[in-house]
Amino acid sequence: MAAVILLGSAAGSCAGDDRPAPALPTTTQDTPAVIEPPAKAAVSVTVQRVIDVRTVQLSDGAEVTVKGLAAPDGCWTEASTTFAKAMLLDKLVDPTPAGSLRLADGTDYALLAVELGMVRSEASGDRAMQEAEQTASAKRLGRWGPPCVQPTGATPPPAKPTTTAPPAPQPVTGCSVEYRVTHSWPGGFRTDVTIRNTGNTEITGWTLQWKFANGQKVSEMWNATLTQSGQDISATAMPYNQAIGKGESLLMGFNGISGGTNTAPNAFSLNGHACKLG
Repeated sequence: MAAVILLGSAAGSCAGDDRPAPALPTTTQDTPAVIEPPAKAAVSVTVQRVIDVRTVQLSDGAEVTVKGLAAPDGCWTEASTTFAKAMLLDKLVDPTPAGSLRLADGTDYALLAVELGMVRSEASGDRAMQEAEQTASAKRLGRWGPPCVQPTGATPPPAKPTTTAPPAPQPVTGCSVEYRVTHSWPGGFRTDVTIRNTGNTEITGWTLQWKFANGQKVSEMWNATLTQSGQDISATAMPYNQAIGKGESLLMGFNGISGGTNTAPNAFSLNGHACKLG
């Protein structure tokens, strides 16, 4: 009897029973999530010592020679070292794969130094560095201008710096000032200031003065000596850039601290003479 029942059941299933077949259990295969490795964080270090414009010592003990920068020129060594200290000393920097240093605002230090005429480039295959050097040379910035490079026919400067006292400031007959914020970041900014002698005599011994409107404060200055009293700023010539020849220009700059508003000054005077803007 049991055999009959089994056969009937088998026959019923083969005879087209309309009842739906029981659903087969389904299994869900969990696809493992793709876990991305964490992005490698940039390792910031502090510049503890500036040896010259291209050589610094970092807080991790490493001494770094920035790639792409030539050895400092004898004429502009002091100025370029002053610039390097203003930009790097006690600041956080990120060493780049190319061998430069990236500043806190993302600026490539090597490119900036060449662009401002602080040092020559020796990166012959780097188009950006070559263009920066050509621009600095055309504008006669830093080592590309007086006293390191004199106009054709001019008497070259002495090989060694003189020890005489700086000359007394002379009256200015004409000047213009271009004030340009080149980089900004939360709470700070960097500015280039170009002074041009538009008068008919050489400017010897100079002090540029202006007033801030929003409580800005200068933290570092290069190519000039800073004096700040409240909103009033005075930038005085360094021993190596006392003179600005007729028709010549001189570049100085600074890092500043600012709040939410950073209005550019609208008036400058050079040795007491009002300068045109731009």
